[in-house]
Amino acid sequence: MISPIKLYNTLTKQAEEFVPIVPNKVGMYSCGPTVYWHQHLGNMRTFISNDIIKRMFLANGYDVAHVINLTDVGHLANDEEDEGDDKMERKAKEEGRSVWDIAKEYTESFVSDIADLNVISPTYMPRATDFIAEQIEQIQKLEDLGFAYVIPEKGVYYDTSKFADYGKLSGQDLSKLRGGERVDTTGKRNHTDFLLWGFSPNDGTKREMEWESPWGIGWPGWSIECTAMGTKLLGANFDIHTGGQEHINIHHTNEIAQQEPSIAHKPWVHTWVHFGWLMGKDAKLSKSAGDALTVPLLKSKGYDPMAFRYMMLMGSYRSPMDFTWDALDAAAQGYKNIVKKVADIRRGVLHTPSGASIAPLQYEGWKNKILSAVNDNLKTAVALSVLQELLSDDATDAATKLEVIRFVDELLGLQFMDRAQKLLDAGDVAVPSEIVALADARAAAKAAKDWARADELRAEIDRAGYAVVDTPDGFQLGKK
Repeated sequence: MISPIKLYNTLTKQAEEFVPIVPNKVGMYSCGPTVYWHQHLGNMRTFISNDIIKRMFLANGYDVAHVINLTDVGHLANDEEDEGDDKMERKAKEEGRSVWDIAKEYTESFVSDIADLNVISPTYMPRATDFIAEQIEQIQKLEDLGFAYVIPEKGVYYDTSKFADYGKLSGQDLSKLRGGERVDTTGKRNHTDFLLWGFSPNDGTKREMEWESPWGIGWPGWSIECTAMGTKLLGANFDIHTGGQEHINIHHTNEIAQQEPSIAHKPWVHTWVHFGWLMGKDAKLSKSAGDALTVPLLKSKGYDPMAFRYMMLMGSYRSPMDFTWDALDAAAQGYKNIVKKVADIRRGVLHTPSGASIAPLQYEGWKNKILSAVNDNLKTAVALSVLQELLSDDATDAATKLEVIRFVDELLGLQFMDRAQKLLDAGDVAVPSEIVALADARAAAKAAKDWARADELRAEIDRAGYAVVDTPDGFQLGKK
């Protein structure tokens, strides 16, 4: 029996059984990249984790509407203080190119990276600049409700003192978040107030990205885009919102504050899922700490991106994980070992004289055991250990094993079958036709109960440097 889906909900601080808002459907929003640079491996861990959640729901028969946004405006250099230059504008100036060219290049880079990692494309991949009208509408609602105010020459800000539940996602005390007796010289009413709409400078300079609004020419703040796009694409309430753990205290806290004053049913999002950081050199893999650690770098060093995906799935999605080249080497070897075993099983089925069919009860048993592990708060490492049990289980026939592996590929996206076929096609485990003929003759001798002849043929195969292994469906051949 398959266990129910459970996910750790940051909002309630516990693992909860998932209950969809609409039966058999899931609305899921995942904070996407700011497209001003190549995404590092820490970002990629987040998108792999998103993909596992999506694949889990699909494997359980749900229809999934999934959004990954592209931030191409409004993300300031200093997230915590909501100050500094727009990351897109700054990058464009550094490279002497337009903001639009920057966004195009790094969007294409991101799409290529997630394809290499076998991440299923989202249902929607909206750009913030395509939803300016919706963001303005969202800000107007907040202003009408008394949650927004204007700081002249700076912008429209959210008044966090008006939202009693501000900080409920992080569990932090709002009075402490406001900085106690600290004097705020920014013009904000509270230290935690944040930008909804920034005003373009009136000193004659011009931003590349700016729009007309009821408050003047300017641009949207970072957090407002996700609230506006999530609501537009998934509805006033939806099931799951995901992101890296760095989004809890500010970005996601701000998103909730922007949406909940204007909706009837709370919470806005039922389940908030956050992913642990990938750490390198004793620090988070931020731009400053490791921007060179990218998927293209792994490929240039000869690593299969699936080895990195496998490495991520060997850990808990909520826990920080250390990245080292030694750890990646170990994961790559572990991944190759599984691929080799799958290739051996595939070759065995190819050489099964009578063909093969799966054993339904065995298949369902292994499938349910693997899916139940993932359903239980994404225990992917447990699912992979069950796979290892399957591969070494002599009581399960080869055809059934392959069918379970196909299911594992759908669920975990590790492409074991694809890589095994490539191994076979490349000839790394190919068996010469004369050796196959010897093995077929041995099988015939065994069927005729000519055990002496069967032993002679096995010895001949062995002298040629190959091994024959009997299976419930026939035999497997491979290099010794």
